[in-house]
Amino acid sequence: MDQTHAKKIDSMLPSDAVVIDVGGGAAPFFRTNWVIDALSYDESGGLLKEPERAMPVSFSRETWVEFDICDRQPWPFADKQFDFAVCSHVLEDVRDPVWVCSEISRIAKAGYIETPSRVVEQSLGVEHPCYAGYYHHRWLVSVADGQLQFRHKPHLLHVNPEAIVARVGFWKTIDPAHEVLTHYWQDQLDYREVLEFDESKTLQHLCDWASDARKSNNLLTRPTQTFSKRLRRAWYHLRLRLAAR
Repeated sequence: MDQTHAKKIDSMLPSDAVVIDVGGGAAPFFRTNWVIDALSYDESGGLLKEPERAMPVSFSRETWVEFDICDRQPWPFADKQFDFAVCSHVLEDVRDPVWVCSEISRIAKAGYIETPSRVVEQSLGVEHPCYAGYYHHRWLVSVADGQLQFRHKPHLLHVNPEAIVARVGFWKTIDPAHEVLTHYWQDQLDYREVLEFDESKTLQHLCDWASDARKSNNLLTRPTQTFSKRLRRAWYHLRLRLAAR
């Protein structure tokens, strides 16, 4: 979770606000009182498994709910039980983000959504020089007129240069200001899946979006990694590119 927004949320919430982290099992938001995740409390990561990074938290084993959040079964919470819901770097992964959004909206009065940006998901070299974004992400997420929108991340994205926002690697990486999508909501979360079944229209949308994104100011920046780490990564990517031929 972006630390600037984590601090913002912590500062704006009343001390008695009840907070839930949806899908935060790998690294729960420190301010959360409840967690719902497919991982059990003992299997969880992040703050629970790294004492050197730990900070005081408000959740416990008793307020950790192990649950498949995409199971199309109502989550075990009452309507508007929580004052605030955090869902960070989850919706791009799960098989049914629409259902997850519907339950978030049901159980919480307000909340915060964070996902990787489409700049990241439509750039080569984030993980691999030959495919865009992160290999395991299923969805391209955007916000339009206050509505959270999900588009299937198609395979044709990876092999169409006009659909690629940028190439990143040894010399350049995506500026942190463009790395994540953030969305605050109040009362009801507005969301939908954008359905498109025509291949040419799907590709045209990807290319148009990438073209607009490339016009953004300060899209790329120099990596902050040490020279040796960047060199190792560049060598690894070169090997991947050669293997893909």
